Amino acid sequence: MPHLDPDDRMLMRELQHRGLDVEVADWSDPSVDWAASRLCVLRSTWDYHERCDEFVAWVAAASELTRLQNEPALLRWNAHKAYLRDLEQCGVPIVPTAWVARGERLSLAQLAGNRGWSDVVLKPARGAAGHGVTLLRAQMLALDSAQARLDRLAETQAVLVQPYLSSVVTYGERALIFFERRYSHAVVKKPFDTVLAISDARSSLVEPTQQEIAVATAALEAVPGEPIYARVDLLRDERDIFVSEVELIEPALYLSVCESARGDFADAIERQLHATMEAKR
Repeated sequence: MPHLDPDDRMLMRELQHRGLDVEVADWSDPSVDWAASRLCVLRSTWDYHERCDEFVAWVAAASELTRLQNEPALLRWNAHKAYLRDLEQCGVPIVPTAWVARGERLSLAQLAGNRGWSDVVLKPARGAAGHGVTLLRAQMLALDSAQARLDRLAETQAVLVQPYLSSVVTYGERALIFFERRYSHAVVKKPFDTVLAISDARSSLVEPTQQEIAVATAALEAVPGEPIYARVDLLRDERDIFVSEVELIEPALYLSVCESARGDFADAIERQLHATMEAKR
């Protein structure tokens, strides 16, 4: 979204109110002089997953000219959902996942049956804003069309197969937002919410439980770097809480539903900017 979403326009106004010069630039625009900025904060790069190799190359090139936040190593790590495996190895509870490698062909119905899953969700390993995510009900799994959907996704990339957790409707998906690892606020997201709906009533402020904060915090502690911003999405079943995603590249941060968050994010940006200027002295 080259002109930013409404939330990020609020952030831009907050930074400008503080006397900072702020400009919006398209990461894929070759005419942009990235060296002209002291700090580049990634926000609405919602097309990166469709051009991931190009995006990763841009990250490498731009980071030689300016300071990127989040930092380049985190951007590369978070661009492929294999990061969830890293979190799981650190003891973070993630949504139960069967991993289908790129080019691998297996029976979706058999996989679900072996796992005891009825309804399943397919997720491409590279994706943003629900792009390519498919919900398949139990009665669909034996159909050729369901198998074909998995096969098409696996032709070009790895695929995550997960059980559909019905609590996403009854309880909702919790998105917890952090700035410099400090918890800020949380919203309850509607099923298959989209980034274009972040300023309407589809997602609203919610008070997370201490257990939810603890799980999200544990996920961030396992992140191999120091993110200036992060969003941890949580799902649950009847007993447990799971990390669905840790978003470090382009997450909606729902600043419009929490006024203090705008100031907290702006404070974090100012600290990063001052650190950058000090490092160059």
